Amino acid sequence: MIALKAPSAVPALVLAYFAYYGVLGIFIPYLGLFLDGRGLSSYDIGVLLALVTATRIVGPSLWALVAERQGQPLRIMRLGAVLALLGWIFSFFDQGFWLLLLGFASFSFFWTAILPQLEVTTFHFLNDNTSRYSRIRSSGSLGYIVLVMAGGVLLQSLGTESLPYGAALLMLLLIGSLFLLPNIAIASQPEERSQGFGPLLRQPVLWCFMGAAFILQMSFAPFYAFFTLYARDLGYSGIETGLFISLAVLAEIVAFFWMGSLLKRRSYRLVLGCCYGFTAVRWLMLAFLAHSPLWLAISMLLHAGSFAIAHSCAMQFVQHYFPKALRSRGQALYAGFIFGGGGAVGAYAAGILWQDGLGATQTFVVAAATALLAMLLALCLPAQVHPPVSESATDR
Repeated sequence: MIALKAPSAVPALVLAYFAYYGVLGIFIPYLGLFLDGRGLSSYDIGVLLALVTATRIVGPSLWALVAERQGQPLRIMRLGAVLALLGWIFSFFDQGFWLLLLGFASFSFFWTAILPQLEVTTFHFLNDNTSRYSRIRSSGSLGYIVLVMAGGVLLQSLGTESLPYGAALLMLLLIGSLFLLPNIAIASQPEERSQGFGPLLRQPVLWCFMGAAFILQMSFAPFYAFFTLYARDLGYSGIETGLFISLAVLAEIVAFFWMGSLLKRRSYRLVLGCCYGFTAVRWLMLAFLAHSPLWLAISMLLHAGSFAIAHSCAMQFVQHYFPKALRSRGQALYAGFIFGGGGAVGAYAAGILWQDGLGATQTFVVAAATALLAMLLALCLPAQVHPPVSESATDR
């Protein structure tokens, strides 16, 4: 067993992941309902989500560069969380599309300062122990599932306008948890500082991995943007929708808990290829079988592979590919390009295809074809990945 550097950090890390993903448990599933309640069309929702998500393309890298130079990831996380809350306050006011865009864009940009640095900080405290990471990360899934269920009840009883206030309370909890973490300074060694980021970016294996993940994230956009509206149109109540989403996250929690042992000595090509293939099947089930509660529940269970296992494998790829001194920028590149770029392109396309629900089936079919393309690209990856730039300067 690898000893922790700071055992007292673990409860605060658990709380931070719980609160961070708790915010997303309110924001992601129910944002479509909230925006629909504000009178926006599916095209408006797609455009707004695309523009907001686009702020995540450059945000993570900018924050990572500052964190890398300062060696103070906690300072960056705390600043980002406070400013994200200030941006979120704009959503309290019903003043039309442009104020929502300003508020959500500000929130999203500052929110990008948190997760990459939280991942780097967690791996630092755990001495890169991926098994311990997966178990701590599962607290984020727990936060997501609790708030998804609570959100379904809240929105059904109090209406969609309760969403901004619930999310703001979770942000305050997140800010508190970040200030509970012990201060750390992550300083790179002289030989690590001599390495460049550029050579890593010129490797085909990186862009094969990034391209597959980018395309997969595009396929998730209809689910993230419109699933609650889709479920409502199929006749499911808000509480039933929350239970279906919670089932997906419960499967995610179980997968995260066993991730460390599952990924040992497994090839990236095999794991990602299978996960992306399951995702294509999942979207087809949503397209044609979602009217059946049983088949909808089964499709939600596939979230264990399409997100939890795929995400853990991606995190392991980043940890193996980038030297320690460059992992913050590696995490930021992944977050910005995949969740920012892939999410923005997917959200814009989904907004056009959805047609206020008339194009729901076709949209999920396109998402399935997109996930299948991601699977084919993932199958081009090598079984194992080794850093093309050695962590020793003498290897350059």
